[in-house]
Amino acid sequence: MNKVSAREKALWTILAVFYACIVLIPVLWLVTMVFKPADVMFARPTVFFFTPTLANFDYIIEQGFLGNMLTSLLLGLISTLMVVLIGTPAAYAFARFEMKAKDDLFLFILATRMAPPVCLVIPFYLIYSNLGLLDTFFGLTLAYMTFNLSFYVWVLRSFCRDLPVELEEAAALEGWSKLQIFWKIIFPLLRNGIVATSVLCFIFAWNEFLFAFMLGGKSVQTLPVAIPKLITAQGVRWGEVAVVAVIALTPVLAVVVLLQRHIVRGLTMGAVKG
Repeated sequence: MNKVSAREKALWTILAVFYACIVLIPVLWLVTMVFKPADVMFARPTVFFFTPTLANFDYIIEQGFLGNMLTSLLLGLISTLMVVLIGTPAAYAFARFEMKAKDDLFLFILATRMAPPVCLVIPFYLIYSNLGLLDTFFGLTLAYMTFNLSFYVWVLRSFCRDLPVELEEAAALEGWSKLQIFWKIIFPLLRNGIVATSVLCFIFAWNEFLFAFMLGGKSVQTLPVAIPKLITAQGVRWGEVAVVAVIALTPVLAVVVLLQRHIVRGLTMGAVKG
């Protein structure tokens, strides 16, 4: 195996730092906007040294954006949890069990994700209006589950198919039931894949706008839907926009940082086979 020279290491380090700067500079700029007074927000030349202010947070609190953030967080977490509970055994069943018209059924499930959201939101709206589910937490959670469940089953099925079937056969010879095999063998092996896929589902739910806008309302309003309130007759409140943007980034970054080990292992699962 060829050893990497010190010069190559230095080159890759420089490239990594350069890429990190490209990615992080806009984020750092956004963070500075959170504490910038309005009179220096877009001053020319750019003002790098200023007296920080917390005035941008006042309007956010007054307009109930923290409640919108809590609504988005609960919707994302609960819908993702339900997707994991329903989708994990479904993905395993599609990967291991033979059933009539299995490929057609799987394609039908996958097709619900292929269709543009704008094609689905109108039927959802009509059905929800008849069932009284508009502007309800349960209704929006159900909608998020619908468009995330097909994606989850599709991705996790590939993880299930990469697991060695010999482990299940050995456990079956020992007299284990299908449920015992799934819970004691398959589920632990799928842990990284489950975490990686569920994080993607949470991010999809956290950023979702169209379904939340059409199916929600005053009682259930997510953070993306509340952002237009920052466009007022006086103009765009850029300081408050920066605050909301940082608030929107925080949960996603926290989840990724806390679960990065599982995410990396899950995304690379099956990529290298001996």
